[in-house]
Amino acid sequence: MIVRCTQIISPATGEVVPDHPSIRVGAEYPVLEVLTTANRVQLRIPELLDTMEHRDSPGLWDASMFTVVSSRMPSCWVAELEDGRLTLAPREWQRTGFWEDYFDVVPAAVDEYDRLRAEILAEL
Repeated sequence: MIVRCTQIISPATGEVVPDHPSIRVGAEYPVLEVLTTANRVQLRIPELLDTMEHRDSPGLWDASMFTVVSSRMPSCWVAELEDGRLTLAPREWQRTGFWEDYFDVVPAAVDEYDRLRAEILAEL
């Protein structure tokens, strides 16, 4: 799935803002994951950290910021329903603690992310 940013909603305040260092209005982004709850839909979008290692920092953004450009779903996505939350993502990313491990730079999680991110991007 590919989306185009139409507005920016601050993750910190929930208010519409004119700009943000991690995302631009008008830019198109691949969606790595969709998370939904009863009152919120978020999209995980890859971002680039401005550090020496340039490791991808995939952030969660409010789905109302985007319009769908391509609705093609990656074949590695599976649906997971747990505690009232529906997730569309690779099964490996849905395990409890995966994102904490990734951001803590646990090698197995980073390798899983890199492999599946490449697979998702290749299909879009």
